[in-house]
Amino acid sequence: MGVSVNAVVILSYTEIVLTVCGLLCLFLAPDFFGAKLFFLTAFGIQCALLFLVCKQKNIMRFLIAESKKKNAEKEKNVYWKEEEREKLEVMKKRVELYTLQSQINPHFLYNTLDSIRGRALLDGNREIASMTEVLSRFFRYCISCDESLVKFREEISHIRDYYYIQKYRFEDRFDMEIDIESDEVYEYYLPRMTLQPLVENAMIHGLEKVNRKGLLKIRCIVTEKKVVITVSDNGAGMDIEQLDKLNRQMDRMVLTGKKRNNHSGIAVSNVNARIKMTFGEEYGIRYRSMENVGTDVEVLMPIVDDFTRVRYEERII
Repeated sequence: MGVSVNAVVILSYTEIVLTVCGLLCLFLAPDFFGAKLFFLTAFGIQCALLFLVCKQKNIMRFLIAESKKKNAEKEKNVYWKEEEREKLEVMKKRVELYTLQSQINPHFLYNTLDSIRGRALLDGNREIASMTEVLSRFFRYCISCDESLVKFREEISHIRDYYYIQKYRFEDRFDMEIDIESDEVYEYYLPRMTLQPLVENAMIHGLEKVNRKGLLKIRCIVTEKKVVITVSDNGAGMDIEQLDKLNRQMDRMVLTGKKRNNHSGIAVSNVNARIKMTFGEEYGIRYRSMENVGTDVEVLMPIVDDFTRVRYEERII
């Protein structure tokens, strides 16, 4: 079967301009009728959109791998339907366009954010300076493709930055707690951007839908050979039908780019697929939930340290 990718989020000059303009408006605009709060909220939305930027290289690798696989099958005289050949050609063209559009120097964004931060410090506006610094660090982590596997220490630090940014949107509606079993866990590895989609889902689909004070917990424990990460919220939860449907989806190793009501659902499916393709079918994501009580998302992975890391590096997409 051919692979259909209906939506690929690209970091374009337009997105960079929107981000920089938003920062400038935030810095320059007087605080009439909550103007600055409005722009800070816009930043949260923009950050959520730019989260998918880091996926662009991963999606491209996947499409290219599928293309090579199908070409190899064709060379072995495997019968191809005309429709399948057409889908493959469309996929190849999308990869080519994707590659051209993604060739942007991200230092333009970093340097602009640093300049705004410097100006804010000169004017004594430490709040904007702090926010700009966190945004810059956030984008660096999302956009960077230097390493597919990163240490837990880096991933947790990124989640703290993400929480800091989202606090401007949600204010004091929820708190976050992080419980790591031991300092040794911080030196283990996991795929980059594993946790943010799960945290984002908990915020949007769980905590945002209830009026009570929310609590988001990230807990990590280690068994003899496995790492178990649990992201919990005391939000809206889901009924049995929704839960079963979601877990059936997680059982299938599907890397998708199809449109849905929100990009976070796509992101979680892709995180699950990456874990299974990298570490094996026995690993991945499972949900536990009770309506009006909350949701637990459990991520199961092998222990990956400096000695075993090389075994998985070539598998990850």
